[in-house]
Amino acid sequence: MRFLPPLEEQKAQILRDDIRINVLTRAAFLEAWGPPTYDRRERTQFFLVKNGMYVPRFRVPLGEYPDDWNFAVVPDWGEFFAYAERGELLGFIEDRLVYREQMTSKEVHALAQHWEKEELTKTRLEGS
Repeated sequence: MRFLPPLEEQKAQILRDDIRINVLTRAAFLEAWGPPTYDRRERTQFFLVKNGMYVPRFRVPLGEYPDDWNFAVVPDWGEFFAYAERGELLGFIEDRLVYREQMTSKEVHALAQHWEKEELTKTRLEGS
């Protein structure tokens, strides 16, 4: 893994929209942008793509794979911050930014609804 810049430097990078994979932390985003509209932690599979980004399984249609996939799949715990007002979905593994997707506010809210339905389904299955 790459060296992490100091938190103040990370925040400055975020505020000037110099957002790079593997060198920014959750804390830097929380301090720069505030709390996300939605957040989620889940164990998932990530597709590693050639630019170094880890694309979470839930962002890829079933039976497909992302462009520039390097054929590596990484199972891990991911934490996801969704900022509706910014139209940003961020994914972190071990506190490092590994995924960024820009989307509409409507898409962010739809993703959060999907997460909520998944939680209800999982809770019902665990309760049976």
